[in-house]
Amino acid sequence: MKQVPETKIKLTDVKELINKGYNLLGELREEADAPVAKAEFLTEEITTVYGEEAARKFYNPENFKREGSMPKGVLKTLFGEDGVQTIDGKKHHQRKNYFMDLMTPERMEDYRAILDQNLATELDQQHGTFELFDLSKRVLFNSICEWAGINLAQYDPKEIDKLASNQISMISGAITSPTDHLKGVKDRNESEGWAQSLIKEARKNPVPGKENLALYTFAQAEDLEGELLPVEVAAVELLNIIRPTVALTVWMALMGHALFSKTNLYDQLKEDFDTLQDSFIQEMRRYYPFFPMLPAIALRDVEIDGYEIPKDSWVVLDIYGTNHDARTIDHPEKFDIKRYIGKTKEISYEEEYEMIAQGGGEFRNMHRCAGEWITIHSMRVFSDQLVNKYNFSIPEQDWTVPMNQFPTYPNSKALLFKE
Repeated sequence: MKQVPETKIKLTDVKELINKGYNLLGELREEADAPVAKAEFLTEEITTVYGEEAARKFYNPENFKREGSMPKGVLKTLFGEDGVQTIDGKKHHQRKNYFMDLMTPERMEDYRAILDQNLATELDQQHGTFELFDLSKRVLFNSICEWAGINLAQYDPKEIDKLASNQISMISGAITSPTDHLKGVKDRNESEGWAQSLIKEARKNPVPGKENLALYTFAQAEDLEGELLPVEVAAVELLNIIRPTVALTVWMALMGHALFSKTNLYDQLKEDFDTLQDSFIQEMRRYYPFFPMLPAIALRDVEIDGYEIPKDSWVVLDIYGTNHDARTIDHPEKFDIKRYIGKTKEISYEEEYEMIAQGGGEFRNMHRCAGEWITIHSMRVFSDQLVNKYNFSIPEQDWTVPMNQFPTYPNSKALLFKE
């Protein structure tokens, strides 16, 4: 096996590299002229990998662990402490089952119906120009809270808007400027306080018949010893249902980009909607940048693409790079609406490593996002209503999707006009 080629990052190069955004890890591999590369900055070393083979080995729990791999700044904003993304082994398997048991076909249909009604109500109220980004944030937050058993009637509209905005802030504060990071930490703390109050109330006043709702599931969730999860951890897990769903706001704005900045896609989809809808959705998830990378720590020496990665290495899987890997994906920089015809169910319901927009592997036993099916249903509802149920005019706007912004979406946040 070959040794992983190394590159040293100079302090003077940091700003330029960070500005590469989603292409950063690809730049490091290009500089090393290898599919696996090690970068050294000050006293830290990071090994970057990408592609189907790398993903298959990265998600194997015998090769890598997540515990201890996540930078503190990301834990304090995006994921929270002691959540399901940061644990391994039996503890992870037991915790993950709480999430997966919520994702039954019946409960997914409940979510789809709630979202469909809420989106239609919101779109009916729009007259004039509006941001698809802002509208999506409200609708997704209200819908996932209703589905989870959270009663928002006790809050006024400003409080609800702030709670919804906090979910986005936790994401944008993870990899960003110091100012945005501090805001993300503040909004994470505020959100956890809100979720903790919900967990406490649900424990104090459980509602018979609502055990299959996320709020009550996590209020009664136990650890491996049969003890209730600490309120703080249960609240983090409840937010791990709400925050990722509201994060789909980003994809809905990008859907606006796909449909309305490129009219040929809109026309193709509308002409043969039933055949193309799910392929369009999966291609959207592959083509557009969403979550850029995931870290882990090697539990043993691992060979990837002919290179030896030593035990205890800090390794980062390039998700964006994997979804644009020309070794396994034909013409990856082209948006091909027909790319996944006949393969859409396989991608999101079976073990998967080639297209890993929300992680790879198997759902219950590996670190693959439990909310992928919520994502698919959400994008089905939005695409149906945007294409089939309403007519929009498209105002002049900046459709640029900056690659050095996380999360990224069109600069104008997808402006639409409705009579």
